[in-house]
Amino acid sequence: METVITGQTRLVRHGSAGAGTKPRAWAAPALLLLLTGASCHDDDPCAKASEVCDIAHARAMVVADAVPVWPTAEVGKPVILYVDRSESMRGFLDPEYRTRVPTDYRSVLDGFAARLRPAQVFGFGNEVRAEGGGLRVLGDPGFYSDGNTEMEEVLDRVELDSALDGTHAIIGDGRRTDPNAANGQFERMRRVAERWTAAGGTFIVAASHAPFSPVKDDPSGCRAAESAADSTRVTCPLYAFAFVAPGDQGRIASALAGVFQNLYVTPLPALSERAVGWRAQKSAQITIRQGWTAAPDSTPIARVRGSAATNDPLRASLALRDTITPLGRATLLAIRGRRLVPTLAVRTLHAQPAASPWQPSPAKGALMWSAGDPFAYDFVSRGPDPKVPRYLYRLELHPAGEPSWLDAFDAERASDALRTFGLGLLFQAFKAQDPVAAPPVVRSFVVVS
Repeated sequence: METVITGQTRLVRHGSAGAGTKPRAWAAPALLLLLTGASCHDDDPCAKASEVCDIAHARAMVVADAVPVWPTAEVGKPVILYVDRSESMRGFLDPEYRTRVPTDYRSVLDGFAARLRPAQVFGFGNEVRAEGGGLRVLGDPGFYSDGNTEMEEVLDRVELDSALDGTHAIIGDGRRTDPNAANGQFERMRRVAERWTAAGGTFIVAASHAPFSPVKDDPSGCRAAESAADSTRVTCPLYAFAFVAPGDQGRIASALAGVFQNLYVTPLPALSERAVGWRAQKSAQITIRQGWTAAPDSTPIARVRGSAATNDPLRASLALRDTITPLGRATLLAIRGRRLVPTLAVRTLHAQPAASPWQPSPAKGALMWSAGDPFAYDFVSRGPDPKVPRYLYRLELHPAGEPSWLDAFDAERASDALRTFGLGLLFQAFKAQDPVAAPPVVRSFVVVS
């Protein structure tokens, strides 16, 4: 099954046409001037552009840099769970005990426990203390009776694990009565996350809008349901903040993806080039062949060509091949959960790879350009004439620092009754990083003529 990865926002385009621009002329000179030596030399045995030679050239040119990918093996380090037991959390407990809503708080607790089997469970509110009894206790409204939310004490415990010997997961609503306390807890969490990831661990934020009923007279809890005509349809933000032991990011992300709507993973592992493919709309003159060939390291190379020269573009989207398995769903949510910055490079499909280095794809005259989404691209063709140049394109998607879903959860004012005040501070340091300097998380190679 293939699922197109969409939902990205605030696209930054490099060498691509914006949405609504007219199709580009296939014979524009900018690309030809940029890439000198586009046609084959007379003494080149592949001067007639045979399919065999094109494949040989492409295989020689595609050398993908090694980037960290999602681990396939599980390290299986112990998981320590911390649950917010402040009174504001009581609103997530459905009095009717619904069990078929994936984001329902009891479903989250049960799914987390079943998938990860925490070695220890702590409650935090007025203080941090060990808890027992599993879901029977955590699902009892009486458990949520503390008047404070001392998340900072939990972060102290996370920092004590300097060897990253376990995964520490915090579940709560992130709300505080005092806006200064709200800012402070997320600033502190950010510093801990920076140190954790610098030491080789992974930081994951999972977020959902979970079913909620208002807690009367609670000053810090979500209050959106107080004026709602049908409170059964009201949802409020619920989070998991996970400091993941090295090598366990796939296992933890898979468990969280099973019970949350959104993920933010940093550092974000790359998808294998074999994990994505192209899904194209129908075109009368242009086709895309996904399994055209592969580099010696098995990196796939797609081929786009036209039966005639045409300016009528073929629209194609990158698709994730696996969204069914737990890890497939986790990788989908993790990729969707980041704003992605595309870079598009091109080189002539030349017999001598060194004579045709990678160049940024030009703004005019390209045969491949962004369709306004980092996963969607338009292709045009100069036709089947073997004398026209063939170009190898390299598409890379780099992760920006902030979640793509942040605006739906981050409050602008402390008085916001629904969203979470201070949450945006958690991602400030990651936002400051240059996304293009980060390793790509998606890469694809396409030959176009």
